[in-house]
Amino acid sequence: MSDRTRHALSVLVENNPGVLARVSVLFARRNFNIDHLVVGPTEDAKVSRMTIVVNVSAEQLHKVTSQLDKLVEVIHIEELPGADAIRTQLWAINDHGPRPVGAMAAAVF
Repeated sequence: MSDRTRHALSVLVENNPGVLARVSVLFARRNFNIDHLVVGPTEDAKVSRMTIVVNVSAEQLHKVTSQLDKLVEVIHIEELPGADAIRTQLWAINDHGPRPVGAMAAAVF
């Protein structure tokens, strides 16, 4: 697929056990690879934010966001502009900052 581009999604989810597994399985069932994934808490202890970077076509992105939106634990999905800029910021976190557990998943670029 030559029309694939990098997309970054910010997904607010309920902070419940198993949410990360359900989200990652959703991508795996559709044979989409997650390029980068960072999960961390928000100001509200009941909500976590997932930043997911995928390399898919616009049509595939629409399908996967529609499926994400159907998950009960998903509160809000937003596509972030500049997926490459986000990748650079995640790289900086991994290289220069402390290594929180969520950033470990983003260490493989």
